[in-house]
Amino acid sequence: MNRRITLHVQMRLLSDTILGAGYSIPGGEDIAVCKDQNGYPYLKGSTLKGLLRESIENWLVWTGGCEADIDALMGASGWVGLTDSRRVQFSEFQMQNPPATPEECYETRTFTSLTDAGTVESGTLRMAACIRRNTIFAGEIDCAGEDEVLMKNALASIKWVGTMRSRGFGRVQFAVERSTERNDAVWETGTGTCIRYLLHTDSPVMMTDLNRSKDNSYETREYIPGSAIRGLVVGKLAKEKPDWFAEHRTELLSDAIRFLDAIPAAEKKAALPSIKGFYENKDESVFETVMKDGSFTPGLKRAKLGGFCAIEGDTLEFWRTATDGVTRILRGKGEAEKTMFQTRYISKGQTFEGYIELDDPGMSEVIGAALPKTLWIGADRYDGFGKCTMVSCEAVNQPAWRETYGYQKQEDLTRELYLLAISPFTMMNAAGDPCGLSTEGLAEMLGVGSVEVSVCSTSTSEYGAYNRAWRSREATVRMYDRGSIFKLCCDTVPNLEKLQKLVNKGIGVRRAEGFGQILFLKKELFEGIRHKAAAEEKCEKERTNKAAAVRRARYCWVMEQADEVRRSKLSLSQLGTIQALCERAIACGGELSELELFFNRNLNERGARHASKFGKINELVSRVTSTPVENLIGVPCDDSVTERLRLLCLLFDFSRKEYEKE
Repeated sequence: MNRRITLHVQMRLLSDTILGAGYSIPGGEDIAVCKDQNGYPYLKGSTLKGLLRESIENWLVWTGGCEADIDALMGASGWVGLTDSRRVQFSEFQMQNPPATPEECYETRTFTSLTDAGTVESGTLRMAACIRRNTIFAGEIDCAGEDEVLMKNALASIKWVGTMRSRGFGRVQFAVERSTERNDAVWETGTGTCIRYLLHTDSPVMMTDLNRSKDNSYETREYIPGSAIRGLVVGKLAKEKPDWFAEHRTELLSDAIRFLDAIPAAEKKAALPSIKGFYENKDESVFETVMKDGSFTPGLKRAKLGGFCAIEGDTLEFWRTATDGVTRILRGKGEAEKTMFQTRYISKGQTFEGYIELDDPGMSEVIGAALPKTLWIGADRYDGFGKCTMVSCEAVNQPAWRETYGYQKQEDLTRELYLLAISPFTMMNAAGDPCGLSTEGLAEMLGVGSVEVSVCSTSTSEYGAYNRAWRSREATVRMYDRGSIFKLCCDTVPNLEKLQKLVNKGIGVRRAEGFGQILFLKKELFEGIRHKAAAEEKCEKERTNKAAAVRRARYCWVMEQADEVRRSKLSLSQLGTIQALCERAIACGGELSELELFFNRNLNERGARHASKFGKINELVSRVTSTPVENLIGVPCDDSVTERLRLLCLLFDFSRKEYEKE
């Protein structure tokens, strides 16, 4: 197996820089900057890839290297180099030490064009938000061990980033802080018929939804398809355990192992797809379902329930996956061949919960061991997208939503059942054609004489796939969408064992990829829903209020301590030096040795008068670095040595600006 290396890289801005987003903001910036969901700038992985590719080409020319290596490292058009073990992967580069507010990152600049006579040309005034110099960005580059030296040299050769480089913007310095060998440790899941895993998105993930994508606009699914994890596991086993794979190939590629879709995890809640069939009025004061008797109050509209939900008592708590988009440019050989397109993606920083179900418990340990700690999934995973971390992986009895919302006792069953589509599904008729929901097939599997659909609320879509190994599309099948719900009436009460067996196995086609998952909702649980509540709005409000409280407390503390800094009589340059040392300590993960050495030198080696000026600031720095931030500002918040150092940087920056006003 080829050894993989992760390069932990820093990019320092040596001049003001414009990391263009590819669009303008009407009434604002003519050149918009790439900003994350919080408003802070970042460097796209695709931008770095382009810069690095050019640098590698130049380096190979200068050193007499093999230019054929470029396609192996960076890929080429079509499928060239797609599966090469040397392909380089990138993360986004984020601000290492962001200020308290994103506005502090930018400085607005204006530009004009001049006529031949040296006067300002009419209508050429433009505005751009420039990222301030000395800002540090950090990211990761994953490469083969044999290419580590080449990548370091190529990174060091990149001197300019962003737009308007010819005007002096975008001077940068790349430096590899450290190199680590990628962790390929395996999970020990134990034996069981169900594997539960949690997947955290470390970078944006693009799961292209072909149904909603158009010419130059690519939409994303709001979940991680089970087929993505299935392809990763099957590929790894075929490569690393060829003999075992050959022996178990039939079972591995059949419905005996089912990779369920991973959906956004809810803290201490069992997540479901948002249930269809609910209606509400304009001000959302009326909330009712059509599923009871097939009718609803006139004048109501379909209720907005996001993408996923949980049933909490009489309330349907709902949320949706955080997504974002970016404008990109596909460059051809000539200037006229540039094509602008938009892509949407699952935002980073989210956790998804997925399950793998197995008929043979003995397979769980092998499957679990094939799930890597770090993985790259989705489209454009060589362009800064798709990096995820497997947070946990364990054997469990069954998915949480079955245990929470499904039937567990025979006496709870009645002739009426609510069938919920956990994932898209379609059954097959006797002729082998897709037929949606087959009541005859359901009746047979439930062990009852007949099943009728009395009420339903559904939608349908076409579901296909693209097989990278075959380099071709799979057949498209129309299915009921997730969240579709059916009210069924059986001629007799079904047997609990048969009902649970049906739920565990799923129905219809492509179950190995996560399709065909259903749940029979407890009748009293579903019919007891009276209200809805937006979980994400609640959480976002709580986060916003907390962040605002912390921000106010930080600034109040800074203003209170500013007098102490002023009384020290240190000069602007001396305060700037201390601030720079604090920033350097942050960059080193909170290492205080250099800062302590600086104060020791000024306290003990330069006379009593000099020591008296630095003594007060030394006491302040020592007190702050040894005290939890919450105890300093009086508001609960995250704490670490680096957070305490950031507080000091904010204080010194504020004090220096106040000095300049005086």
